[in-house]
Amino acid sequence: MADKKQPSPPKSTDEILREMEAMAQGERAGGSSSDKPGDAGSSGGGLKSLIDFFVKVVPDESEAPMPNKPPTPKAPTTQRQAGPRVGDLVAGEETPKFSTPAGTADDLSQKPFPEIYEEAGIADSKCNVDELAALMENPTVANQPLSVKVIAVNLALSAKGIGHDVPIADAVRRDRALDAYQSMLADRARSVEQRNLAKIQQLTHETEEYLKRKQAEMDALRTEISEANRQSLDFSLRRETEEKRLASLITPFLEGAVNPVTVGNPVGSIPGGSETGPKPKA
Repeated sequence: MADKKQPSPPKSTDEILREMEAMAQGERAGGSSSDKPGDAGSSGGGLKSLIDFFVKVVPDESEAPMPNKPPTPKAPTTQRQAGPRVGDLVAGEETPKFSTPAGTADDLSQKPFPEIYEEAGIADSKCNVDELAALMENPTVANQPLSVKVIAVNLALSAKGIGHDVPIADAVRRDRALDAYQSMLADRARSVEQRNLAKIQQLTHETEEYLKRKQAEMDALRTEISEANRQSLDFSLRRETEEKRLASLITPFLEGAVNPVTVGNPVGSIPGGSETGPKPKA
């Protein structure tokens, strides 16, 4: 008689796959109790092809010990427990630093992310987040519920001897690189602003001084014009007075002849002037 205390033999890979397919069908059906594990094997379901795609089962592996309890759709909640400690995955690594490029005309905001990661010195990972994305987006699991995708990807990573903390650490490193690059751009923007504002202030002062000098030059030119016109008009008045005196002195001796002395100027002959004094006598 078999010993009742003897532990149950470990389930084979095929048994676990059938149970996972049953869970997937149950989740797609809204958790209906009518789904039977026995029907999953004949459906050629997505998880069987999924595991065959990611994990190549060889004869030696078929009898390998497996967990007694198959994964449940609640596994993603368990995996998220790693969230609070993700910062510790790279806690001992140096923070990435980027040097500010000098005199570049390139648009640094459009720099490709792979170049940023490379400059940050992010080393190759056994499984980076891009590979993780490829696993999640593979057509084999594209239509599966997220919880099933997580279970399948964890199995695929386990088959390669990789824990899910590896792509998580890669994502944290990339995030730190992006933050460092953003910090460099912010420091560069502040530096450019301070330098250019000082230059703008200097140019503004120079422009104001230049305008003051040119305004003074224009005022001097206008003053010179005004002074020249004043002198011309002032002399015109003095000349008219003198011409009148001269004409009066010789008039008695002309015996009715026309006085040759002209008094005043024709209209417009003097800037701003007008006809003044008597015209020559006829």
